[in-house]
Amino acid sequence: MGMLVDGKWDDAADQSMVSGTYRRETSSLADTIDDEVLRLIGEERERFYLVASASCPWSHGAVITLALSELGETIRVQWAGGRRIEGYGLLPGGPIPGRADVQHVHQFYTRTVPNFTGRATVPILWDAKAGKILSNSSVNIIAAIDAVATNINLRPAGRHAELEDLTQFIFDGLSNAVYRAGKSERQDEYDEAVDTVFRTMDALEARLADQKYLLGDGMTLADVRLFATLVRFDTVYATHFRCTRKRLIDYPLLWRFTRRIYQLPGIKETVDFDEIRFGYYINDGSHNPHGIIGQQPEIDWESREGLED
Repeated sequence: MGMLVDGKWDDAADQSMVSGTYRRETSSLADTIDDEVLRLIGEERERFYLVASASCPWSHGAVITLALSELGETIRVQWAGGRRIEGYGLLPGGPIPGRADVQHVHQFYTRTVPNFTGRATVPILWDAKAGKILSNSSVNIIAAIDAVATNINLRPAGRHAELEDLTQFIFDGLSNAVYRAGKSERQDEYDEAVDTVFRTMDALEARLADQKYLLGDGMTLADVRLFATLVRFDTVYATHFRCTRKRLIDYPLLWRFTRRIYQLPGIKETVDFDEIRFGYYINDGSHNPHGIIGQQPEIDWESREGLED
């Protein structure tokens, strides 16, 4: 996988696999965005950039939030992707000024912390004027966009604790558990992870029995995070990550929920199934040594069945 060690890229370094099990590393950069930065985000154009990958669900949550907001001209997206050489590479034609000498996401990290040690993950919120990463936490980037935007409210007052518990439940039981299943090198770890995935999906299916979204009729941060995982499920998690017990389309309410968000204005444009499949199949060499990219399942994402209520 590779990572930075004392500010130098090391292709062989990897702290995510422990005794045949996948354990996601926590962020080691500052994870708060203060009120002054929020004020500047709302006022200054061509300063703040969201560096994201179309294949990455954590990035996708931030991109979706930006698409739902009115801040698309204030925070512009710099895409990263393709074959990972020294981690995520920056794709051509990006909007960040003065980035001609920046080819890899890890260079943003060492410009922020010269002796940084850790994975160079996305998304990141880049301050081009200050020349540093403000945050590499998808949750905090989403919260910042939500706080600045005046047309969305993904973190309704009085429900922050409930949202935090729910998003942690989704992370532990589904969004990270599919990675534990897909990257596992041990049968017992794989079996436990898959059991966790489908136990969580069963619980989320039941939760949606009498409501459109996870907390009722209004869309929240939890829905964004869940959508970013579910929209990938049949394409890569049920296939490449071997979560084969059921597909998303076998869960009527989760399938309706995912289509409901997919068909919101501006959201389908954030979903790139080709890049998702490439990102998982090609950049996961240990489980796909011949680099074969699975075909996209035939799924009717435009179906309106059940969405008229």
